[in-house]
Amino acid sequence: MDTSTIRLPIRKLPEQFDRSRMTTVLDEIEMALMDDGGVYGRAHTDSMTITIDVPTDQLIDAAACLKDLGLI
Repeated sequence: MDTSTIRLPIRKLPEQFDRSRMTTVLDEIEMALMDDGGVYGRAHTDSMTITIDVPTDQLIDAAACLKDLGLI
């Protein structure tokens, strides 16, 4: 299965996301992708970026879900 990567800068996270609890933010993103878009995505982070890996055939659904969350 081919995957695509979406990268989001942590500094541009909307205020509803608590930057001090990145594990919780990642869980919220993964749950929203699955619940709202039916997309199985894996999110991880380093000190500057959230990286979300999604199946390429679900990339548009993932982007729409992330837009609804205010992330893109």
